[in-house]
Amino acid sequence: MSNKTDTKNSTSDFSIPDLAPELLRGPNWLRDIRKKSRETFNNAPVPRRGLHLWRYTDPGKFLIDRERVLDTDYGENFNAVEKIVQNHLRQGNLSGVVTDLAGRRIDFFGTENLVAQGVTVLRLSEAIEQHPELVERYLYQLVNSATGKFEAMNGALWNDGIFVYVPDGVTVEQPLHLLRESGLGGSVQYPRLLVVVGKNAELTLVDEYGGGSTDRDAVASYANSAVEIFGLEDSRISYVCLQRQASGMNSYLTHRARIERGARMLTMPLAFGGALAKQNFGVQLNGRGAESVMRGLLFGSGHQQGDNHTLHWHAAGETVSSIDFKVVLRERARSAYTGLIRIEKDARTCEAYQENRNLLLSRDARARTIPELEILNEDVRCSHGATIGPIDPNSVFYLQSRGIRLADAVRMIVSGFVMTTLTGLPENLRARINDFVSQRLEQE
Repeated sequence: MSNKTDTKNSTSDFSIPDLAPELLRGPNWLRDIRKKSRETFNNAPVPRRGLHLWRYTDPGKFLIDRERVLDTDYGENFNAVEKIVQNHLRQGNLSGVVTDLAGRRIDFFGTENLVAQGVTVLRLSEAIEQHPELVERYLYQLVNSATGKFEAMNGALWNDGIFVYVPDGVTVEQPLHLLRESGLGGSVQYPRLLVVVGKNAELTLVDEYGGGSTDRDAVASYANSAVEIFGLEDSRISYVCLQRQASGMNSYLTHRARIERGARMLTMPLAFGGALAKQNFGVQLNGRGAESVMRGLLFGSGHQQGDNHTLHWHAAGETVSSIDFKVVLRERARSAYTGLIRIEKDARTCEAYQENRNLLLSRDARARTIPELEILNEDVRCSHGATIGPIDPNSVFYLQSRGIRLADAVRMIVSGFVMTTLTGLPENLRARINDFVSQRLEQE
């Protein structure tokens, strides 16, 4: 048995009750949206298995029986990771640290200098009170009940979240690190993040997700996360999503960004953990001259299953996008990748590139890749490509012929395979990611 969810007679058994306490939080406008999200979740059918983005993933794994959800403790690993991140803060490598324990406790460290620059870093509940017009203008604009059933679930039930606002013309020199921790078996969490980066402003954000059940054969833990990022004219944003959740976690995450004229955004989805992780990353290029780059990496082992979807939506002309998503699998791990490029009818003179490469380290690993193009005019330059295969035996032979052990040869080849993806990471985080890769390769 592996990370199983109890089967019930009807999807109505998973419905959100009208007296759920989360529905009563916040001002009237927020309560109205929460209630609409609840209605959408309860009334929308569960996505049919096998259709489009659910070809290879059972949506029932993300349905949560609220009666069985427990308030649990957090794993010991959180303290160890927090010490590492806090040390980077003391060394001056970070502009601030925010820790988020399942939306129940959110703490801030070293953000005084950001506040002095006019940057706002608050609990989302506090931002709603202190900056109501700003939050209401952006919250739920990109991830809402119209996005999908599970996005509606987050929209109704998030407990608290994080809000970041960078004013026009402000450059945040060092990355801001968010450390989100999930509870143990039987727990559920709904992380929510809203980021607004002003005109000609700059921000690097590391959004790290950890924790969860450590036993994939016992009761699962659940996370349903939503991220909304807005880049105004000529802004520059780097967003790193590091998912290293424990082996008994079922994780669903939806990220949407919208960037305006002349804005540039780098998005880096990095997935290492969880029993089942479904991640959706999308950027809307909404103004001329906008540019979006995605560099993703999934490393799966054991019986892990990763399902990733990326979207570049060219809503304006003279925009450029590129995707380079790499997958490394060993043992019986599974990966499904779907990448969509959409270019609107009036969005002329656009360039879009997409590449997905899959490296299989064992015969039982499986990877699937599905490129999708929706191009509504002919004045574009687009290309896509995908590869799936094992390590080149000639490369292994070449290294072994020079006295390098097989395990070291494989490690060197994999490191070279992922190197270009990791180039855009902050240096201190890059070392940790390299450690993740090395640890996976050393597992028996």
